[in-house]
Amino acid sequence: MKAIINGTICTPNEVIEDGVLIIDGATIHAMGNLEALPVPANAEIIDARGKWVTPGLIDIHTYGCLGVALTAPERVATELPALARHVARFGVTRFLVSPMIGDRAFITRMLAMLAAVLPDVRAGALPLGIHLEGPWLDPAQHGAFPLEFLHAPTLSEAREYLDAAGGWLRVVTLAPNLPNAREVAHFLHENGVRVSLGHTNTDYACASEALASGDYALVTHVYNAMSGLHHRNPGVLGAVFSSDRIYGMLICDGIHTHPAAAQILFRALGTDRVILVTDASPGGGMTEGSFTMLNQTATIVDGTARLPDGTLAGSILTLNQAVQNAQKFACLSMSEAVQMASVNPARVLGLWDMGSLNAGADADIVVMDQDGNVSLTMVAGETVYQA
Repeated sequence: MKAIINGTICTPNEVIEDGVLIIDGATIHAMGNLEALPVPANAEIIDARGKWVTPGLIDIHTYGCLGVALTAPERVATELPALARHVARFGVTRFLVSPMIGDRAFITRMLAMLAAVLPDVRAGALPLGIHLEGPWLDPAQHGAFPLEFLHAPTLSEAREYLDAAGGWLRVVTLAPNLPNAREVAHFLHENGVRVSLGHTNTDYACASEALASGDYALVTHVYNAMSGLHHRNPGVLGAVFSSDRIYGMLICDGIHTHPAAAQILFRALGTDRVILVTDASPGGGMTEGSFTMLNQTATIVDGTARLPDGTLAGSILTLNQAVQNAQKFACLSMSEAVQMASVNPARVLGLWDMGSLNAGADADIVVMDQDGNVSLTMVAGETVYQA
């Protein structure tokens, strides 16, 4: 048994000063104020004095961290465990990995190798599965993706990917204006995959119809790689703002999205439907250097990762920094900001035993200071990172 004491426990529903959180094995046993909840005599004590104690952070859209990403099927067995260890340094306890894409055969091999390796990752953050971003993206909003890899979906390709992933395919980004998008989105939804609208230059009507269909559950990096809002042409962004059920991912780094735009999204969807993500490239958590992404060299310049033509190459954001940014950009409380990086991603994936601090939940816990610096990351009751 373990007890984290003297910290400020942060949940979406309450903040407990001078808190104590008792862990029994892999789950949370109890939590409360130190005066009201006695610490078991045999408990291992972890002193979090002056720091926040929060649920573990869940990143549902990331490619890499500290120079590591999934670059080829034959390297997955080495790269995925390294990525899991690296993201834990920044408070991530669970994550969906986004693999690099290529042609159809490459993607199938990548998914099959991930399915073989994912169950064996035991150190660091635990992967929850795969978020496949591409190849079913609108060429008019391709972002950093090479155009030669993008095409319209087909049911046969969707079945091939689903079979290759062996049950680990959790989220697929799909542009709704592509041929066959409607039937493929429905097929994926019926097979338990969360379909995310993204990378599309479509109009308001098409986007609204997709979001209202029930087949789409969320939107990939709101604002980025989509048609914007104009008072005579509301675009994809207008459809997102108008939806009363959809979740929206946000890269809250102040670069991909202006702080004011982040604040607008929080107000439009509410902090219970925004999900903070990193969309981190291999440069995630780095402050300088270069790396290879999608067979292109990206360089970190002035706090951003860019391709030679100036295109943003994902982000170098970490999820603990996204939580800090959300507070600063919109004057949110720590509870509101943490919810968008823990409870919300867990709920959209249908995971009810993680993402929050309450008795019986998985003991995925982060201890961080007022500036978001992580001193301890715990997954299922085991310490996987300690500063």
